[in-house]
Amino acid sequence: MTYRGSLAAIAVLLGLALSGCQPGAGPLMVGSPSAAVPSPSSSELSAIIQTAVEDRNGTALDVPPAPHLSDAQSTAAYQAKRARDLPVVARSKAGFKSMGFWYTDFSTTITVDSIEVAGSEASVHFKEFTEQHQASAANGPSSVPSSYSLPQTATFRASADGWQLDSITPSVHGGGLPMSVIE
Repeated sequence: MTYRGSLAAIAVLLGLALSGCQPGAGPLMVGSPSAAVPSPSSSELSAIIQTAVEDRNGTALDVPPAPHLSDAQSTAAYQAKRARDLPVVARSKAGFKSMGFWYTDFSTTITVDSIEVAGSEASVHFKEFTEQHQASAANGPSSVPSSYSLPQTATFRASADGWQLDSITPSVHGGGLPMSVIE
């Protein structure tokens, strides 16, 4: 083997050896500073909010329906807050029923006012309009609904599975909030 051939062979072997030392390029995790997070669509976020608010409002009914928001659509923090809220709503509902009243059904409409996206977080300002029918022990079901309109903010976090609901908070604080809205 010639000097030139030996040098070329050493360079090839050295190149192969060093290439094994390099870390493999893999996908960037969402949340890393250089990760590009695709912007959420307004319809995607609206659908998640609609489902979450309907699930929340359903807890005030005499016979609550099963929740429809999947765990993949919300963060652990959101799920933990909802779990803490359920006993509070149940106590309020029991007190309401002990006075001879209960909610039988509701209808909710969500109107998105604005969406702000900053990296892996998004805030959605929206208004909830809900009509609820109630019944009473004295008069039975009412055909006239009660209603409320409540401005709120939903926060989302990007994850590897998409955008997840992290919180919903009312923009109005204090008394007069619906039974299912716990601060």
